[in-house]
Amino acid sequence: MNTKIFVKIGWLFILGLLSYLFFVVFLLSPKVNSYLSDIELKTSKMQFEKVVNTINSRANIEEDKEELLKEITLLLNGITLGKYGFIFIFDSSGKIIYDPSKEFSTKNFPDIKIPNSGEKSLFEEMKKASQVKKDLEYSWNKIFDPTNFIYTKISWIEYNSKLDWYIASNIYKDDFSSFVDGINSFILNISMVLFLVLSVIGIFITIKIIAPINKMYEEVQKVNISLNELESGIKSKDEIGFLASQFNTLIDQVENNRKNFEEQVQVKTKEIQDRLYFDELTNLKNRTALEDDIKDSDFVSISLVDIDSFDDINELYGFSTGNLVLVEVAKILNDFALKYGVSAYRIYGNVYCLADKKMMGFSRYDEFISELCKLFKNKPIKIDELDIEIFINVTLGISIAQEDPIKTAGIALKKAKKSNMKFFVYNNEIDTKEIIKKSIYWREKIKIAIEENNVIPFYQPIFNRNNEIVKYETLMRIKDKNAQGEDIYLSPYLFLEVSIKTKQYLQLSNQIISKAFTDLSKTQKQISFNLSFKDILDIDFIVSLDKNLDKIDFDNKERIVFEILESDYITDYSLLEDFIRKYRSQGIKIAIDDFGTGYSNFAHILKIRPDYIKIDGSLIKNINLDKNSFEMVKSLIEFSKAMNIKVIAEFVHSKEVYNTLYELGIDEYQGFYLGEPSLKIE
Repeated sequence: MNTKIFVKIGWLFILGLLSYLFFVVFLLSPKVNSYLSDIELKTSKMQFEKVVNTINSRANIEEDKEELLKEITLLLNGITLGKYGFIFIFDSSGKIIYDPSKEFSTKNFPDIKIPNSGEKSLFEEMKKASQVKKDLEYSWNKIFDPTNFIYTKISWIEYNSKLDWYIASNIYKDDFSSFVDGINSFILNISMVLFLVLSVIGIFITIKIIAPINKMYEEVQKVNISLNELESGIKSKDEIGFLASQFNTLIDQVENNRKNFEEQVQVKTKEIQDRLYFDELTNLKNRTALEDDIKDSDFVSISLVDIDSFDDINELYGFSTGNLVLVEVAKILNDFALKYGVSAYRIYGNVYCLADKKMMGFSRYDEFISELCKLFKNKPIKIDELDIEIFINVTLGISIAQEDPIKTAGIALKKAKKSNMKFFVYNNEIDTKEIIKKSIYWREKIKIAIEENNVIPFYQPIFNRNNEIVKYETLMRIKDKNAQGEDIYLSPYLFLEVSIKTKQYLQLSNQIISKAFTDLSKTQKQISFNLSFKDILDIDFIVSLDKNLDKIDFDNKERIVFEILESDYITDYSLLEDFIRKYRSQGIKIAIDDFGTGYSNFAHILKIRPDYIKIDGSLIKNINLDKNSFEMVKSLIEFSKAMNIKVIAEFVHSKEVYNTLYELGIDEYQGFYLGEPSLKIE
């Protein structure tokens, strides 16, 4: 057998091993170590921030400073940052409040200098770092190496203005590196094992290929092309025949492998295409498939089919039943699509699409739309697993021969739902150019109002049964000028939706809340604020809210009411309960606004236990004429009284409505009949 090939393979193996070791030791391991060190550092900083938040929360609740210090001492004794780091506290005079390590408590802290820094005071540098919200890194020594100030320390510092405390970390940077000691050897060992396994596999495959070639090579070498042998012709024929046979065998193997590989590629390609182009739940084509199908079509009609109030189905029957409804709807729409020669797709969630690439004609399209609107009207969705029938309604958004059919059908669908129409056909009158123009106009108007501090709180009074003002609801306005140069105040329905899309809502709400909190000192009445569930989910909003609340003492916080919109679709009641628990512990009252419009009222009210319920204006405005509204409000009042919750009626716009509500026993009243929103607060 020819050994030269195997010698070459051996050299390639050695070179590969050396290259692999170089990559692992000099490139991979340092990056892994650096990454793990950063992870440990971030984890410790998060732990520090949690401790600071705990201290701040306890400081807002606990009035006895000595009792508070005992609690914090117990907390800090159980906290370790990194391997050996700790948290200590000092005040603005440099007095050490608590130091678990005793490193600073035995010295005059303001006199301690940072080594190799030109006589900078550690105390002053920590205060500066706290003001600019930056990490402080400085050189320090260690107990086992007291003469060398070459070790880097990291300090995170937060200031609590109420206690006049600086809360600081004390931790060596190389503590985080020690967490990953041994990673290099571990990676190296794993890499060696992996390399050896791959090498064995490679050698095995190589031998399988080279062995037949070597065998053929040996056979060729044995062929002695001598005159005598040529004359006899027998031996030559045998050897050449054998060599040809070996080549044929090799070619057959290669061809078989190629065919098997192509078959596997085709199978995998089909699997990928199925996942890419088909909806897994309904087996209908998805949006990606729709975009591909219509990209080369000149005239396309798109009908988006949206199942109305599908969230209610999920909430009533559960998500598994909701999925069964989606599957049944897909079957019905697919049968309907076949009848009209169009294609059915599931775009997302509870929205389907029927696409016509052949343009069936306007007269037939009228019939198509009419029948599609009625398709589910008298045809319930049967769920055999639960033996129930679910009735659904649909809303259609239709685009006929537009440049961007999916987008324009989506605009039509929004228009239909907003206008409470069964369907809407897109036309240029609702083109997004006007929407863009409007957004740009209000974005600039809001920007100027924020810069010029013209976001103004208006206050609408709320009265008790003795016709006395007991609280004010805070309402947002933007101060502006009319054509005559007079001051006017713009209502939020004009700009609030735009402010959310242009990311200006947080700045608007921050100005309103800040000014309203300042106005607390002008009155002894309560002041309420509207909060949506989206506000509660917004971390930036909560941070801004907490900063404003930190400026207010506990007594004034007891006069604040958060009105949470019940008509918002609340997706996580446990998160809402945590929010309410957090602020109720600070003395803030909770009201549920627009009560009676949401879906899951009573079950969750039992958990939330608000201080107030505000019945939605849609139930109040015609209560003196509408028997259904009257009975509904009556039931809500009885429920609230049983729960010891005060009831507020809004939209009290006439004497007749007021008298009806008074007889029903409403506790508090709000509306234009009693008082309009104004700048005035008493």
